[in-house]
Amino acid sequence: MHALIGIVEIKPGHEDEAREMITAHGVGMVRGMPGFAGAYWARAVDSEETVQHSFWLFDTEEHARAAEATFLTLKEMPDAPARFVSADVCEVIGSA
Repeated sequence: MHALIGIVEIKPGHEDEAREMITAHGVGMVRGMPGFAGAYWARAVDSEETVQHSFWLFDTEEHARAAEATFLTLKEMPDAPARFVSADVCEVIGSA
C-alpha cells in the first residue's frame, strides 16, 4: 500500500470554501482514481496558519504517483482557496 500525503495552507477567509471543495469535488475525484483504497483530509488544530493535510491511500506506488500528478496541479491554480505546500508519495509500512 502507498499513500499520497499532501499539504496545503488555506488562504485566510477561505476555510469554508476549502472544506466545501473536499465534499463537492475531492471525495468523488479521489474515489474515482485507479487503485483507490481510502482518503482522509485533516486540518491542524493549534496553528496560526490553517494547514490542511490530505492522506490518500492507493494499492500501488504507480497509482499513488498518478494521484500526486493531480495534486500537483494545485500549484497552477492561483485562485484556489489553498496554497500548495508539498506532496509526498510514501510506502505505508505499518497500520493499526
